Amino acid sequence: RSLKLQYSNVDVRRPTPESALGIRCLAGQLGMLPSLKELNLGSSRLSGNLRQILCDLQAPLESLELAFCSLL
Repeated sequence: RSLKLQYSNVDVRRPTPESALGIRCLAGQLGMLPSLKELNLGSSRLSGNLRQILCDLQAPLESLELAFCSLL
């Protein structure tokens, strides 16, 4: 139900083919968690990639923490 993925070292502010693949992989893995309700991505360098990361979720989240994520 709850997953913390804090302090990611992957910097997606400057996209590379590898980081794009990593985002697609992360999205796919999150989509395989049908009962995920709470997601903490605090201090991750997400920039403008939040939509891609959350696109495969099977159900709406009840809680999404994005503290210090450098969002655009």
